[in-house]
Amino acid sequence: MPYPRAHYYVLFVIAVIVAGFWTSYFSVFGVSPWQFHAHGMAASLWVLMVLAQSWTAHHKPQLPLHRAVGKSSLLLFPFLIGGLAAIIDVTGKGFVAGDGPVRAMFGAEFLVGLLVAMAAYVVLYYRALKHRRQVWLHSGYMLGTPIILFESPFSRILGEWVPAFAVNGPQDFDRILQSILVSDALALAFCIAAWWRLRERATPFLVTGGFVALQLMTMGVMGDVAWLETALRLIGDAPSSAVVGTGIAIGALTSWAGWQAGKRPAIRSAAAAQPA
Repeated sequence: MPYPRAHYYVLFVIAVIVAGFWTSYFSVFGVSPWQFHAHGMAASLWVLMVLAQSWTAHHKPQLPLHRAVGKSSLLLFPFLIGGLAAIIDVTGKGFVAGDGPVRAMFGAEFLVGLLVAMAAYVVLYYRALKHRRQVWLHSGYMLGTPIILFESPFSRILGEWVPAFAVNGPQDFDRILQSILVSDALALAFCIAAWWRLRERATPFLVTGGFVALQLMTMGVMGDVAWLETALRLIGDAPSSAVVGTGIAIGALTSWAGWQAGKRPAIRSAAAAQPA
């Protein structure tokens, strides 16, 4: 089976998530907005699922568990995308309400970054399901999903622990975007390294890296695009149930379409194949 040490990589991502979101989420769990819980719980369960998959795949007695956990992802994925939509919802609501200077300054960048992340999850998971009988492709696409998540917590670690990215006042707000772009650059470098080492077997990391590069470029240059601010206002004025429900629907459609695409083609019987 490919990637025998992948579970260590996933454990590293989990450590980054805990450290990066400790101050802004885990330590204030009881007073966090419901949108944070929707995203935080679904994303945490998703990464734990990928961890379980990467470990059970390399222990033959655990293969039935591997398949069962894999099938459970069909139900979890709609909530993963719904949780991401919840963050889009709270971003739009905060932008419209003028909830702090950071959302006012970077609302457009946050929105485009979230939309690229959502597209990445949909493509990677769809392709993981479609190629679930090709172990290199299936495992690579599943392992690509935590890479999409990496930027958000790691950029917070940079902001809290690295003085060059610390925000000590409004004069340092530009460092927030800088920390995001640096985190994306590190994730992109990892994807390139994985592809360079394994080439055609690591095509999923090339696809993942493409989305990371797209997020890096769009967040870096699309801050002043007028239609993004218009979209933020539309999202801010829309019912939260509609925004999150759209995300859940996209996730459910992805689960269904990917599962159908990965089914073995029907084999016609010899008798049915012969003309009458």
